[in-house]
Amino acid sequence: MAERFIVHFDGERAAWLNAADELVLGELADAALAADGRECILLIPGEDVLLTRVTLPPIRQARRRLQAAAFALEDQLATRVDDLHFALAARADADGDTPVLVVDRALMQRLLDACAEAGLDIVQAVPDIFALPNPESECWHVAVVADRVLTRTGTHHGFACEASLWPVLASGCTPPARIVVEAARNNTAAQTMRTEQGLEPAPTIEPTEYADDDTVFARLLARADTSQAINLRQGVFARASAMQTWWQPFKLTAGLAAAWLLVALTARGIESYQLHQRINALEARSESVFRETFPRVGTINDLRVQAEQNIRALRGNGASGGVFPLLQATAEVAGQAGSLSIQSLQYRDGALYLSLRGDSVQSLEALRAGFARQRGTRLNVESADAAADGVQIRASVTAEPT
Repeated sequence: MAERFIVHFDGERAAWLNAADELVLGELADAALAADGRECILLIPGEDVLLTRVTLPPIRQARRRLQAAAFALEDQLATRVDDLHFALAARADADGDTPVLVVDRALMQRLLDACAEAGLDIVQAVPDIFALPNPESECWHVAVVADRVLTRTGTHHGFACEASLWPVLASGCTPPARIVVEAARNNTAAQTMRTEQGLEPAPTIEPTEYADDDTVFARLLARADTSQAINLRQGVFARASAMQTWWQPFKLTAGLAAAWLLVALTARGIESYQLHQRINALEARSESVFRETFPRVGTINDLRVQAEQNIRALRGNGASGGVFPLLQATAEVAGQAGSLSIQSLQYRDGALYLSLRGDSVQSLEALRAGFARQRGTRLNVESADAAADGVQIRASVTAEPT
């Protein structure tokens, strides 16, 4: 698979790397030309995304987990949860809490719509904080770009802010043993941050300097590894084309299932016609079922043979269907035994399961005698409950092995 194209977009300006790993700033349409059809990772400003944690009950269904996260965080958020979009990490941290991203739903929609209109295929959307290297234990990784400070404190944790706010936000976290800082040599915000950390005890600062802010930004995009990052494309923003890709291999199976569903629905419709009908009515109905299921067949010479041939063609493995002969044999026996009425039938696993009502115990004997005269079918009586008003019979009909 071709390497994914990484684009940063703040709602107004896009940034990406050209073939020489040089930073390019421009419109999304220009970024789409540079992507050249590749799948894309969208980096959005970390200031627009809240990274937090939530304790969730053991829920496996993704949609319900998102609902539970929204409910658990509702009292902690100033905005109505209906106006927010939530994205969860695949699994909880070691302490049992699950990392969660929260972003304004309308903002997320605008960003994705703009990318789609430009022709970018966004498969993953993440805060630009996650473009920083995943820090080691007791370490933070920080990048200062102009007046922005991106801070990654863990695999799924971090924050982004203006340089003036960094000491305030950093002081709310457990100080690490060391902080790796990447910034331009002349970046005054980075120089101030190194001397005014606001952390106790003060961690060791490991600076890495570059020529200018664009070089820092380019370095950020070049090393971005978002494989472990939380993808904002979840829930209502899940990538539609991914679902289509998942569905593609099942189209043939779905077509076969639809054909069998049509047969099953029609078979259930036969119940109301079998009460006082003889074999001629069933044959007419069977032909109607055949016409509905296989509309391209012109002339019907042998209903059973042609049905088996068409079903065999649908399956593509040489197997033959047995529902029609079982229905035909059942209808003939029920028609000859006037004291029997079919209440329900169901076809599964090669057997036709029947629920019948008879006037007396003799109705059961008539049923057995009727199937004894039928060739190629076998009756299995599962239960027969006799009462004053008749007998309730549950049985199955299967094809005799050849």
